[in-house]
This record gives sequence, C-alpha cells and structure tokens, in this order.
Amino acid sequence: MKTDINKYTKEVENTLNRLSLNNDKQKTEKLKKYIGTNLNVLGLVTKVQIDAHKKGFSFYSEQKEDTFLILNNIYQQSTIFEAKNIAFIFLDKNHKHISLQKQLNILPKWVKHVDNWAHSDGLSKYLSKLVEDDRTHEHMLSIIKKWNTSKNLWERRQSLISLFYYARTKSKHVSFELTQELVSPLLNDKEYYVQKAVGWTLRESYNVYPKQTYTFIEQNIKNISPTAFTTCLEKMTKKQKDILKEKRKK
Repeated sequence: MKTDINKYTKEVENTLNRLSLNNDKQKTEKLKKYIGTNLNVLGLVTKVQIDAHKKGFSFYSEQKEDTFLILNNIYQQSTIFEAKNIAFIFLDKNHKHISLQKQLNILPKWVKHVDNWAHSDGLSKYLSKLVEDDRTHEHMLSIIKKWNTSKNLWERRQSLISLFYYARTKSKHVSFELTQELVSPLLNDKEYYVQKAVGWTLRESYNVYPKQTYTFIEQNIKNISPTAFTTCLEKMTKKQKDILKEKRKK
C-alpha cells in the first residue's frame, strides 16, 4: 500500500509539474514569498489546479472516502504547495460525501504539515464545520483548546480561525465566552500569523456579537497588537473605528 501511495503522490506531482513548465520563474518566486512557505511552489493559478482536479487522477473513484484517504497521504507526503492544494480542492467538492467522523479523525492531523497562511486558512474552513456540527462539536473544541497553548504557531493560529472561519458561512456560532477564553492568552503572542488570527477572530466575533466584542476590544485596547487591531476594526462603522483609535492613542 505504501508503494501505491508513493506512486499516487508522484502522479499528482508529475501532472502539476508538467502544467507549470512554462511558468514565469520570477513570478513563482514572488508567489512563494507571498505565501511564506518552505514548500516548492510551481506558480499554478487556481483555475489550472481546479482543472487538474476535474480531469482527475488514476486513484479517483466513486468511493469518495477512499479517494480522500489517498489524498490524505498525498497531503502529508508531498513537498509541493499545489499538490497539497488538490486535497483542499477535492474536499471543497466532496466533503459532504465524507463522514464527519472520518474528517474528525484525519483533518486535525493536517495542521502538523502546515507552514503557510494559505493552507492554514484552507484547513480552517473544514475544521470550523466540525466545530459547527453538534456531532463533532465537543471533540473538535477539545483539540482546539490544546492547540491554543501549543508551541507550534500554526496550531495556535488554528485554535482561533477554526472558531468562526467566516461567520457568515455558519448557521451556528461558538459562544462569545469561548471566543474570549481563547483569544485572551494570544493577545501578546509574538508571531505575526497568530496576531493576524487574533484580528480575524475578533472581526468575525464582532459580526456575531458586536456589543460584547466591541467592549472586549475597548477593554484590551493597549494589549491588542497593531496587526490585530487593524484587522479587527474592518467591519465597524467609521465612528466606532475613530473612537477606538482615539482611545488607543491616549
């Protein structure tokens, strides 16, 4: 089986490599820096990656869970950014055909293979679904709470963005109290991408709990980093922004 998995990883990588042969190397290098990854980046635009998925690979089958299990191994094995993306593209089209328990068993482990904001955000989309669903809610939250104090910056980031992802995509939301519990310890986190997550989470929390979130920001006005502060104000009115900015100056 391991030999087959290696073969499938090579199949995906070889296909994507062929599609990238004429890509501008300078643009690809700029994209790699923008993503902030140590993975090999081929510079393939999203449409080309989606087209590769639509064309399919030899291991694609009607049994979506079987395909997902193979893509899980490819995601963990490959050192190519776009090869890992294929797993997310497959999930986007097929996550409803994969049992929640299977997703719960596998997806949280993907964070160990994250080294960039793009894969972190992509993963948050599906982890937030596990938070939202009553059948997986408690188990996923127990994982998130452990990540909140992890030494791994991507796990700390995941512990916040997975709460809401984009609040507008959810029919149910975590409580403000839980949000506050997980955001507070990371207000002074030194990692840039964790601070972006703090800002993101407060912004999305504001969309759901505007009064409570505004008060929290007001009370912690001196503790919120510039990076997080700019992001958390995005959905507020100009008047609200101006008031908070003025309080921050004092």
